[in-house]
Amino acid sequence: MKELNEALPFPPTRRDPESGFTLHGRRFDDPYAWMERLDDAETQGFIAAQEAVTRGVLDGVPGRDWLRAAVTRSARYARLSPPIRTGPNGREFLWQADAEDEKLKLLMRREKGAPLETVLDPNTWANDEALVFAVPSPDGTRVAFGKAVGGTHGAVIHVLDVETGHLLPDRPRGTDHASLAWRPDGAGFFYSACPAPGEVPAGDEAHWNAIYEHRIGSSTPARRVFGDDHNKEYWCSVKVSECGRFAVLSKWDFVHANVVSLLRLADDVLLPVAPVMRSLHQVQVIGDSLLIHTDLDAPRGRACIASLAAPTEWRTILPENEDTLQTVVGVGGRLYAVYNHAASHRVHIHAEDGAYLRELVLPALGSVNRNEGDGVVSGVSGAWTGDEVWVSFESYVQPPSHYRYAYATDRLTPYHVPDVGLDPSAFATNQVWYSSADGTRVSMFVIHHKDLPRDGRMPVRLSAYGGFNISLQPRFSAVTAAWLKLGGVLAFANIRGGGEYGRAWHEAAIKTRRQNAFDDYIAAARFLVAEGYTTPARLASRGNSNGGVLVAVTALQAPEAFGAVFCRAPTLDMLQFPKFGFMSSATVEYGSPDDPVEGAYLAGYSPYHNVRSDRRYPVITFVPALNDRIAPPYDPLKMVARLQAENTLGGPYFLLPLRASGHGGGTTLTALVEQDVDELSFYCWALGVAPLDAGAADAAGAADAAGAADAAGAAGAVDAEGAG
Repeated sequence: MKELNEALPFPPTRRDPESGFTLHGRRFDDPYAWMERLDDAETQGFIAAQEAVTRGVLDGVPGRDWLRAAVTRSARYARLSPPIRTGPNGREFLWQADAEDEKLKLLMRREKGAPLETVLDPNTWANDEALVFAVPSPDGTRVAFGKAVGGTHGAVIHVLDVETGHLLPDRPRGTDHASLAWRPDGAGFFYSACPAPGEVPAGDEAHWNAIYEHRIGSSTPARRVFGDDHNKEYWCSVKVSECGRFAVLSKWDFVHANVVSLLRLADDVLLPVAPVMRSLHQVQVIGDSLLIHTDLDAPRGRACIASLAAPTEWRTILPENEDTLQTVVGVGGRLYAVYNHAASHRVHIHAEDGAYLRELVLPALGSVNRNEGDGVVSGVSGAWTGDEVWVSFESYVQPPSHYRYAYATDRLTPYHVPDVGLDPSAFATNQVWYSSADGTRVSMFVIHHKDLPRDGRMPVRLSAYGGFNISLQPRFSAVTAAWLKLGGVLAFANIRGGGEYGRAWHEAAIKTRRQNAFDDYIAAARFLVAEGYTTPARLASRGNSNGGVLVAVTALQAPEAFGAVFCRAPTLDMLQFPKFGFMSSATVEYGSPDDPVEGAYLAGYSPYHNVRSDRRYPVITFVPALNDRIAPPYDPLKMVARLQAENTLGGPYFLLPLRASGHGGGTTLTALVEQDVDELSFYCWALGVAPLDAGAADAAGAADAAGAADAAGAAGAVDAEGAG
């Protein structure tokens, strides 16, 4: 690798030996702090020069055309959401995208049987503009939508008159608009936002999130109805109850705890439901009762019921058990409880009083729920007073799909199961268990083609997250589908810090216990080698966001365990992360550098401060999203410069900047496909994987497509007796 490093034309980078800071009496040098000024010509020159080297490697990988074709086949498919019923005469809205579309569009059917009309088509916007959310008014005559530029954060609300197709002049107060819910009469809406510039001291613009109410056509600024006057780190979300009597208001301490209140819309009286910030809650109004999902006094979750007359007096109806209760929702007069059973989902159906009725059998091992800004959102949806039950489902080998569920016949019927050219029956998804450094048992999913021999040299892509109470569950992506077609193996470790096994599992790897997550991940890599799947040289470590921190730390702590590392949108300077935007809120997860104990612990693993010259680190690609509002986009720049200067034994170390991209990637499907092709090209180059030739690719694609069609047809017969 030393010879390879010397052969690559990495540019010389200015090092400022005087730059640094002192923390708790210890001096930390920061020789590349100047790169934090992203718009400076010197920084832009560094990015361009590094990108040129990276492109020279990735663009020269044999088989990139095959990789692009494979990713495109699994990325470009027709998408269709369940309908959003609203307004009189059966008016409904839905999300749709054809295979050639770059972005999802919002469509409307004016009445039952009427043709679909396009309401919002972001494909006609600039490439870097994203439609982040769109919410129809209760009568279906208006749509409030959020548009962002260069990513999916920082949305601005606009209001469209559906009948005329014109935008209203309304410009709601604040910045970074989200979590919108209309008043039942359509006269206005509630939404979350950060303050407008000038409303808070300079530097606090990303804080003091609150709920505002905007009245359509009003020249008066939106009024602030809910928030916190003392803790600027909290953020808020809002929903309006199905009955239209209440707004359900939540205030969050990141993802660790929240408080919930009801705003009675008839008189604006605020009613506390969960007033103490020490546990997590989701609240739904069903009839004259409140359905409350909580982990208060139940680390794996329980469900409670309360009267609207006494909303803080809860009665448990679904007690805590060995599985983690992720969500419970009331639909069609019944309760649908989604449990995380060993990192995949099971759905139990209960009567309103909690009595168990039956299990809703899913098509395969997979996921129903999804993580969003306001916590975990149930994949079971519908109205409490309605008769439609919608179930979302996906797996490692099946894309996000939607089903109708009929309770009377106990039948799950496909509504939209996309064809992505992958035959699920051709792949095996196995769950294995291994021991971490302290003896803790950790689960991991391993996915590969059924006919792939375990010869000890299979190329493996290992991933994990391990933070913020987020569960790593079976998810489909085009890049993982292409990796499977390439003959690769996927491994997903459910390490501590995530939410797979409840609050205790999450809290086992926060603050000064973060090493547990790192140990769990390193043990996963070593298990895959010991069990004959692969060798360290053929094992790629991939992490995004908090997972990016994970793969960077473990590459430095156990470099011999990995052959390559793909580190996307990470935070790498753990001693200065709170100064970036709202990242100061993340101290509840990582700990605070200002605390003497937590600061010393952070210094012990902060990747930027723990580069050693005497270790042979694996080849690493660092991937910053230059429009990132979540993680500091300059951290990967600083890290690459430091590694290239201070560790010549290992590497090489590449910078792959994502331009016009936010934390979640590009705003068009083409951009996302190209980012996936780059990722796969890196694995092929680093692990010595040769993509299939074009003829073999065409044959494999045809076979997979035929298998996928057969699987989609078979899915029409899925029911409680026939599901596997």
